[in-house]
Amino acid sequence: MMTHCFSRVRAVLSALLHSAALLALVGLSMSAYAQAPYPNKPIRVVVPFAPGGATDIMARVVSKRLGEILGQTLVIDNKPGGNTALGADLVAKAPADGYTLLFTNDATFVLNPILSPQLSYSVARDFAPVATVAYLNLAMVVSSNLPVNNMAEMVAWTQAKSGTISYGSYGVGSQAHIMGEMYKKLTQTDIVHVPYKGSAPAVADVIGGQVVFTFPAIPTIQGFVQAGKVKVLAISGDKRSPLMPQVPTFTEVGQKDLNIGAWYAFLAPAQTPPAVVARLNAAVATMLSSQEFVDQQLVPQGMSAMSMTPQQFGQHIKTETERMTRIIQLSGAKVD
Repeated sequence: MMTHCFSRVRAVLSALLHSAALLALVGLSMSAYAQAPYPNKPIRVVVPFAPGGATDIMARVVSKRLGEILGQTLVIDNKPGGNTALGADLVAKAPADGYTLLFTNDATFVLNPILSPQLSYSVARDFAPVATVAYLNLAMVVSSNLPVNNMAEMVAWTQAKSGTISYGSYGVGSQAHIMGEMYKKLTQTDIVHVPYKGSAPAVADVIGGQVVFTFPAIPTIQGFVQAGKVKVLAISGDKRSPLMPQVPTFTEVGQKDLNIGAWYAFLAPAQTPPAVVARLNAAVATMLSSQEFVDQQLVPQGMSAMSMTPQQFGQHIKTETERMTRIIQLSGAKVD
């Protein structure tokens, strides 16, 4: 009887020890999983523009290279709508774990908050700056049939035609809209704004004579320049573009307040762990440190590398918001 009792006690103890060992293994496994290095699964990149546009193309080029650096796939998820507010709001409400990012241009985090203060998202409250990627030069383009060859002649011509002409943009609140309104203010001319759904139809109507000028990215009009259909009078940016080194900057021609380009960046939901933000920023910095990548992927798109730390990026948003607030107020541009 006593022997039987001892046997049962040994069996129970053995079972308990086995269970404890299993729990310890599970605990170690869960701990290892929790401490797995970031990223350990695909990353969703929300692009608040339709497929095929400049921002979407840039997002795909950049995400492919970053995926190689990070060792994980970056999946593009296009969420156009609300002048980029739809996609931005989606990311603002996503888990702050580094697996949902926003790739967009400064219209989302600088221009929109100025022009539409009723936005559902707040840049300062809802986002963590991750990394800037590139700056895009925008050009003032006119038809080759227009009897002007430089900015001074353009100003004189538009002043003479004030009240009878129009210009095109790629949407209300876009960089081209603000640049057009600023041009009107600086030259004291009356020019009607015609918003299009993209830069391509705006350029087509410049060539066709329906509107006098617009402000597209250089790569989108290179073919038309070579074919002799349009002329480029000036471009935005601190220096001339290697794609068109003969074209002066707006600052060079005395119109520094027209120096409005577009710049692209990654943002994450607020409260994303600093270590995750640092990992992503380092990956972008590695990508931009490759001259081959810059020369083959950015320069042909009319862009230049723009590398900043998260802290510098956050400060740049503040600085650009102050600058663009002044320009927008001066230009009188509004979102109706």
